[in-house]
Amino acid sequence: MVCFSAALLTKGGKVLLARQFVEMSRMRIENHLATFPKLVGTEKQHNTVETAEVRYVYRPVENLLLVLTTNKHSNIVEDLETLRLFARVLSEYCPGELDEASVCKNAFELVFAFDEIVAMGHKENVSMRDIQVNIEMESHEEKLANMIRQSKEREAQEEMKRKAKSIARENRVKAVGGGMGSGMGGGGGGGGGGSGASFGQMPDMQQSVSSIGSIASPGGFSSEVSSSFSYGNQSPSTYAKPVKKGSGMQLGKPKGGQNVDLMRAVAEEDPELSAAPAVRPGAPPAAQSAGIQAGIQLSIEEKLNVTLSRDGGVQGMEVKGDLQLLITDPAVGKALIPLKLGGNKGYQFKTHPNINKQLFGTSSVLALRDPSRAFPTGSALGVLKWRLQTTDDSCVPLLINCWPTQTSDDTYEINVEYELNGDYELRDVRIAIPVPGAAPSAPVAAAGEASYSKRDGTLLWNIPIIDNSNSSATVEFTANSASGADAFFPIQVAFTSPKCMCELEVTEVRSVEDESPLQFVKQTSVTVEQYTIV
Repeated sequence: MVCFSAALLTKGGKVLLARQFVEMSRMRIENHLATFPKLVGTEKQHNTVETAEVRYVYRPVENLLLVLTTNKHSNIVEDLETLRLFARVLSEYCPGELDEASVCKNAFELVFAFDEIVAMGHKENVSMRDIQVNIEMESHEEKLANMIRQSKEREAQEEMKRKAKSIARENRVKAVGGGMGSGMGGGGGGGGGGSGASFGQMPDMQQSVSSIGSIASPGGFSSEVSSSFSYGNQSPSTYAKPVKKGSGMQLGKPKGGQNVDLMRAVAEEDPELSAAPAVRPGAPPAAQSAGIQAGIQLSIEEKLNVTLSRDGGVQGMEVKGDLQLLITDPAVGKALIPLKLGGNKGYQFKTHPNINKQLFGTSSVLALRDPSRAFPTGSALGVLKWRLQTTDDSCVPLLINCWPTQTSDDTYEINVEYELNGDYELRDVRIAIPVPGAAPSAPVAAAGEASYSKRDGTLLWNIPIIDNSNSSATVEFTANSASGADAFFPIQVAFTSPKCMCELEVTEVRSVEDESPLQFVKQTSVTVEQYTIV
């Protein structure tokens, strides 16, 4: 088979989308597509039509026509099979009603999917599932890079807020210092006048203002007044000179060190004015100061394969985990990773050949066998793997029970219940229940949303998050099945989780040379490879 092009046309002959798979001139393609509507006519029993040069294989899809242009010597059976696959792609990537607006909206997705089916004019050996996987392919490196970029953006925003707040407080402190200096100068020149009396009563005034400052909010004006009077009266070195009117504030250029002393005194009462907040070693990216990029990146991934029986029992469960280490800064290549491991009954751990197995066995620390060597820079290294195979019900994070009850000859009342089994947080939970025949009754879900997909013949139950607040819920509906209750199985489940099944935590990374803590970022993800109720 040689497929020249695939196109979507309206029944009036208007071309909505066309994708060519071999080298052809634009004029030739337009000529083929303009000729096709004239050859079809009103006859609808046939799905092929030929000219002297090419063969058209087509089928109506709702209000549109899907047309493949092939050579005249291609295998018609393969052509029809390819045409059916193209039609399934249309249903997948143009959800809802297939019309001109929907095709134009999803044109890019359709073109990408078409390219997965036919390459260089020949059909690829792919299924619908292969096409979905290829188009939705995710990159671990891309996710890690996006996580680091978002972390930097959050840090920059937080630093910007801190700087703005610090500048605003500095302005208020300088304004208060200027007002205090003017009042004192007037008192000194007044001798026994009213201003002199005010100066002589400064201790009482200080006590009064301090009392007001203790009642007012910590960020309010009264607090700033109390601090200025208190420190200005106690020590000559902290006295603030009057600020001349009309003079602008110059950041980073304190005059004579006096404003610096005043700010240092106020900062002792308000830690937010300190120059730079301390960063806890090993803190998450959002807690690190702006501009600091961790040279150590850790990625913890787990994949689940679970098979449950329809009564809730566990036929088999497999957990496969991997800890990846990526060093981006050679200066921190000599590192060791202490792990916090729980009981982990039944888990088997395997370290990289270059890891000190004895140290890991006795202290749960990941370090190279040769302390003088450093981890490789720029490439991820799988330093630890673990695996669990069990039939223990207590290890399964989510239990699913399905109760089909026959109410008449071919009618069943279906009740599906999930139960969270442990202290987990499951996200984007999707439960797919096969529903044969006609559409079921409107489903009633106690949590999340349930809807029927006519294209897939399944009832989809979506729960955004499952945790201790909604650890158990059900969905109920009525459906018809001529082949009995077995038609509602197998049930497929998918979800993600930020917490591993294995009790493993990385809270710090230390230097081999001096045991000092090193900055690092960490990502943890749990995904489902297969989760089936049979």
